[in-house]
Amino acid sequence: MNKEIKINTISWLTLVALIVVSFFIAETHQTHLFLIISLLSAIKFATISFQFMEVKHAHLVWKFISILFIITYLSVIFLIS
Repeated sequence: MNKEIKINTISWLTLVALIVVSFFIAETHQTHLFLIISLLSAIKFATISFQFMEVKHAHLVWKFISILFIITYLSVIFLIS
């Protein structure tokens, strides 16, 4: 199997697992778990942007912007809650 296809498959399965975990955590209706769901969302964003949107092969500026967005998103979420 091609290495890139294998990595894409593992990334996709990881995303599906994170979605299922997020769903079951969200269905517990506990407010303090919102931070965990936000962290899982940031991991999903990083996986999609770096693996499937090819940011890992893009210019350094785009990598920096992606990481900065994740840090900003998590910082705002943690400050609000």
